[in-house]
Amino acid sequence: MRRFKLPLAAILTVASTLTVTGCAPKSVPIEPESYTSAGVQASLERAEQYRREGKYAESLREHLWYHKNALKYDEAQTGVRLSFALGDWVDLGHDYPPATDALRAVRDETLVTYRKAPSNALLFDEVMTINLALDDLVSAKSLFYEGRKNAVRDDAFSLDLDRVFQTGDMKWARDVVGDPEKKIDEIKHNRELSRLALSTRKELANEVDGVFAKQIVNLVKAVAKLDGVPAAHKLQEKALTFLNTPEIRDALNPS
Repeated sequence: MRRFKLPLAAILTVASTLTVTGCAPKSVPIEPESYTSAGVQASLERAEQYRREGKYAESLREHLWYHKNALKYDEAQTGVRLSFALGDWVDLGHDYPPATDALRAVRDETLVTYRKAPSNALLFDEVMTINLALDDLVSAKSLFYEGRKNAVRDDAFSLDLDRVFQTGDMKWARDVVGDPEKKIDEIKHNRELSRLALSTRKELANEVDGVFAKQIVNLVKAVAKLDGVPAAHKLQEKALTFLNTPEIRDALNPS
């Protein structure tokens, strides 16, 4: 069972780029020079197959190759790489601790690269997403403020405000929430873009709406904790004008 929640940016990328390859896992690794987009997907599927078979070192090898090379051969793997693939890697680490060590090493290497280009939002997102996957909130908090100093926008906590509150650091929570009115406006804008991109895929668009609803619910609950129920109710009413779901309507009801 995966223990971390995916950042909204990754989920939306998956929604707009994910395709079904129909490629079955192969028992013999493809040589790097022969990789195609289908071959990249096959590598990811082999990683999971090896894990199920208890071939943990082989699974880790595939994860390392995939993470390093996937975008070289298939740019459409952008969202999958930091969502489902990362989740499978975390699962492997539960059975095989060296996989967790390897993921930390990848995170550290990427952080070094990010610090050489501190305005690079993609590198920032990658490091932050791995921090969350590793449940390393100390590093996540440090990176959050580092990104803020470098004017890098952070989406990674949009589905994880509850985790920030669990640390007990209310200043950090308030900084993550930022301006709630602007965040609601951003959600509305992002939803409009999403609906446009998925205009021919209604079922997937509805699934993505569920992501936006979860984001709004967490934001409304966070504002209730920080600024009181009246302020949260005002935010809730604004959200319901463009996305009216039971989850949002019930956000302020006692559990």
